Amino acid sequence: MNEPAARVVEREMGYTSTEFAAVLPAAMRDWTVAGGPRRWQVSGPRQRAIATIEIRALPARVIGALRIPVLAVSIDLRAASDTLAMEFMRRFERGFHRGGG
Repeated sequence: MNEPAARVVEREMGYTSTEFAAVLPAAMRDWTVAGGPRRWQVSGPRQRAIATIEIRALPARVIGALRIPVLAVSIDLRAASDTLAMEFMRRFERGFHRGGG
C-alpha cells in the first residue's frame, strides 16, 4: 500500500442499503460518520474531511432461486491526504469484507 489511493473509487457491493448503513460506522471505528441513508460524510482526526460516500441500489443478481442485492458505491476521497485516503480504504475493505469457507 505505498501508492496513494484513487481519488474516486467505484464499487458494486452485495449489500442492501440497510446492511451498508449498519456496517459503515463500525468499519470506520473512531472516525465520525454522518448522513445517510444514501450519502455519508466521513471525518477523521480534528473533524478533517476524508470521504463522501454515495450508494444507489442496482437490480439484484439472480442465480436460480438465489437473489443477491447489489449497491453501486461511489467513494470520493478528493478531500483526503494520500495517507488518510489509504487508511480509509484499508478500514473500508476490512470492515466490508465477507469471508467464505
